[in-house]
Amino acid sequence: MISSLPGSDRSGSTPGGSRDIPVDKAPHQAVPDSPPSDDDASLSNFQLPSLSQHDESNSQHVESTPQHFDSCPTSSGEHEPNYPWRVSNEDYQSILSQVEHVRPNLPDSFTVPSKYIFCRYIEGFFTGSHGHLPFLHLPTVSIANLSPPLILAIMAMGAQYRFERERAVRFYKASRSLIDHHIRLSTQSNSLYAPHSKTMDCTEMAYFEVLQAQIILTTLGTWGNHDLLHDSLGMAGQMALYLRDSGLLLHDFHSKDGSWSTWIQQEGQRRTKFIAYMICNNQTVLYNMPPKILNSEVSSLYLPWPEELWSASTAAEWKSLRSKWPHCVSFGDGYGKLFHNKSLHRDRVSLSSFGNLVLIHGLFQHIHLAWEASFCIPGSSKDQPTSIPVEFLTRFYTALRRWQKSWETSSDPSITPISPKGPLGFNATAIFRIACIRLHFNLGPHRSLGTGDPEAIASAFCNAPRPAQTPRIYHAVLQSIHALSIPIRIGVEYVARTQTLTWSTIHSLCNLKCALFLCKWLDTLALDPTFIHRDTRRLLRIITSVLREADLAPPGDRVGEFGAEQLRRMGATLVRLLSEILKGAHVFEMMHVFCDSLRTYAALLENDLDSNMAE
Repeated sequence: MISSLPGSDRSGSTPGGSRDIPVDKAPHQAVPDSPPSDDDASLSNFQLPSLSQHDESNSQHVESTPQHFDSCPTSSGEHEPNYPWRVSNEDYQSILSQVEHVRPNLPDSFTVPSKYIFCRYIEGFFTGSHGHLPFLHLPTVSIANLSPPLILAIMAMGAQYRFERERAVRFYKASRSLIDHHIRLSTQSNSLYAPHSKTMDCTEMAYFEVLQAQIILTTLGTWGNHDLLHDSLGMAGQMALYLRDSGLLLHDFHSKDGSWSTWIQQEGQRRTKFIAYMICNNQTVLYNMPPKILNSEVSSLYLPWPEELWSASTAAEWKSLRSKWPHCVSFGDGYGKLFHNKSLHRDRVSLSSFGNLVLIHGLFQHIHLAWEASFCIPGSSKDQPTSIPVEFLTRFYTALRRWQKSWETSSDPSITPISPKGPLGFNATAIFRIACIRLHFNLGPHRSLGTGDPEAIASAFCNAPRPAQTPRIYHAVLQSIHALSIPIRIGVEYVARTQTLTWSTIHSLCNLKCALFLCKWLDTLALDPTFIHRDTRRLLRIITSVLREADLAPPGDRVGEFGAEQLRRMGATLVRLLSEILKGAHVFEMMHVFCDSLRTYAALLENDLDSNMAE
C-alpha cells in the first residue's frame, strides 16, 4: 500500500521541525525543504502515501491486482442499483420522439442509432467519463428524462469511450447544433434566469442541462479530436458567460432540513458549476490560456458533499449518512483557510475528495495568475528571466502544504487510479503536482500543445528555459519523481496497456510536466556538475533507482558520480520512459500527441548527446 504524498506529515511537526519531506525509515531525520535521507535512495524504500492511519506491510504494493472502479454505487439492503444504460423500449421510443421534435435544428444527415448502439454509448459514458464528471445523480437519473442536447452529448462522450471516434464527432456536432439553437432563442428572448428559489422549474432545468451538455462537449473537444479544439475553447467561453450573466455563481443554497430530492437538485447544480469551473481551468493548464472563471467568482458556492453521500441509493441511506457530515464550507472560506493557520477539518467539517479537487484547482489558478502578474519582475538566473516574488512563493508553498494535509484527512486520499470511491482524490494529486511545479517553473508558455504537431511541440520543449535552482525546488523535484514512480511500480508495460479506462487525462498531462521539469532540472545541474549539493545528490540517487527499476539506468553508472553527460542522459531517459508509458491505446487523441511529442523530444536529446560524444 502507499502511505502518503511526499512531504506528508500525519502526526504534526517532527522533532526536527520538518513538515515537508518524509523519510519513512527515520522520519525524525528529515530536514525542511530538503530531499529524503540516503536510506531513501532506492525505489523500494521510497514509500508513497498511506490510506490508513497505520503503516502497511511492505509486501503490499501497488502492483496488486487492480479492481476496476464501477461507476454504479453499491446498493444497500434490497434496493436494486440504477443502471442508466438499461433503456426500455418505451424510454427509447420516448427519446426518438424528443429527437424528432428538434429535428429541424439537427444536421440533415443525423440519425439516432439502434437501441443496442444507443445503450452501448450511454454505458460508455457512465462507466468511463462519469466518474470524472460526477454531476448526474447515478442512483436516480433516467436518460429518457433528460433533454436532447444532454442526451446527444452523453452519446458523443460514450462513443469516444468505445473508440468509435467518427460517431463521437457526429454526436458532438448534433448536440452542438441544439445548444446553438438554445442559445439563439435565449438571446432573442433575453431569458437567462437568475434563480432566487431553492428549486428550479422545468424551463430552468432545461437551461442547466444545456450547461451540462456544454461541459461534456468541452471536455471531449479539449482532449479529443484536434479539429474540435477551437470550438471547445469557444464553448468554454460560452459556459463562463452564461454562468456569469445568469447569476448562477452568486446563488447557492445549503439547507439542513430539505428533502432528499431537493438536496439532489441543489448538489447537482453545485457540482455542475464547479465542474464547469474546473474544465475551464484544465484548458488553462493544458493550453496556458487565461482562466475563464476566476476563483473570486465561485467564492460563494458551497464545496460539494462527499461521494458517499452523493451515491446514496435511497432517502433513508442518504439521511443516515447526512448525520456524518452536518456542515459544509464555501469555496471562499475553504480557500482562505489555506492561507491562514486554520484547520479545514474542525467542528465536524470534513472536505470531500471533490472539495479538495476544487481547492487545488483554485491554488493552481492563483499561481498561474501570479506568474502572469510577475512577467516583468527579474528572475534569479539568466535561464529564468522572471519569477514570482519570494513573499508570494512562501505563501503559496504554505498553502500547498495545508492543502496536502486537508487531502490526507479527506474521505478518500487516494493516489491510485482504482479507488472504490472514484477517481477524484487521485485526480487531485495530479493538479497538486502541476501546481508544485508551476510554482518554480513556468513551462506553460513553452509547450505549443495547441498546435497538435509533435514536431512543433518537441521544438518548443527544446527551447524552454531551465528552472532556477532554489532551496524549495526540491519539493517540486520530489513530487515529480514520485509521480513517475507510480506507473513504474505498477509496471510500465502494464500501465501502457491498461491505463485507458483507469487513468485520467490530467494524470498524463501531469506526468508530461513532471518528466519535462526533471529533464530541464537535470540540464541545469549539468551546467556545473562539479558542485552538486549533498541534498541534490540524494535526489539524483532516487532518480537513478527509479530508472533502475524500469531497467533504464545508465549502463555502468557508479553511485555518487554524476557528470554533465550522465545528467543530461538521465533527463533524456526520463522523457523516453514517459513516451513508453503513453504508447498504448487511449480514449482521447491528445494522449497520442503527448506520446509522439515526447518520443520526438527524446530523440532530439539523444542525438545531441551522441553527437557531442562523437566529437
